[in-house]
Amino acid sequence: MNVASKIAIATLSSVLLLGSSASFAAEAKSSKEAQQEAAKKAAEAAKSVPEADKKFIEAEINRVKELSKKPGESYVLYHKYPQLNSGLALSYWGLTEEFSSYEDYLKRTSTLEGSILKQPANLPAGYKFLSATIEGPTTGKFVDEVKAEGKKSGKPIYAKKIDWKEAVDIRLKYSNGKDTLTFSKYTKDPEGSKKQGFFNDNLPANVYPKSVFWYDGGKYEYGISTSTNIPREKKIEMLKAAVKK
Repeated sequence: MNVASKIAIATLSSVLLLGSSASFAAEAKSSKEAQQEAAKKAAEAAKSVPEADKKFIEAEINRVKELSKKPGESYVLYHKYPQLNSGLALSYWGLTEEFSSYEDYLKRTSTLEGSILKQPANLPAGYKFLSATIEGPTTGKFVDEVKAEGKKSGKPIYAKKIDWKEAVDIRLKYSNGKDTLTFSKYTKDPEGSKKQGFFNDNLPANVYPKSVFWYDGGKYEYGISTSTNIPREKKIEMLKAAVKK
């Protein structure tokens, strides 16, 4: 290849690189401008809210925030001014409960209906309980009820306690100090997988590493994810032992 050809290729490469960089910069600028515009609109919309209402909203959110720190205390809030809540009419507090003790987790699940997850007797040697998470529902009859009650009240923000009895999401995590093992229960996506029984899914390995899923025809799916290579049959046996219906 002669010198002229090399220069031509180098010049073309530079042009393409500059074009790509310019395109990326333009997209970043466009995204930033969109965020700034959204923030500006939100600020303008907030100006129309009376200061007395803003103070009421702040006090009520702080009150509910403290109440929701207690286990089993969950609330849904109706916002008269959704522009102060990222455009959303509802917000939730206390629906996610975290546990660092397996005994505390078991105590909480003893008050719930439906399937739960428990520590399987066939865990690999060396694995110990790390954490647990339980999540309550964000859909159901109570959503329409709180919207109707909130509108009728006329309050800037309206809070209602939710007395839910069935967890829609549970995660149990174990570790041997190096590797992790996670069991999950979650609501089946109506538009999601149509597979039955035990199956692997085509999901990114960095999101669901070495996973096996289980769907038995109900409204929930179950899964086991590991950060190390455990035989598939062993994972299936552990998952079966972890689900208590």
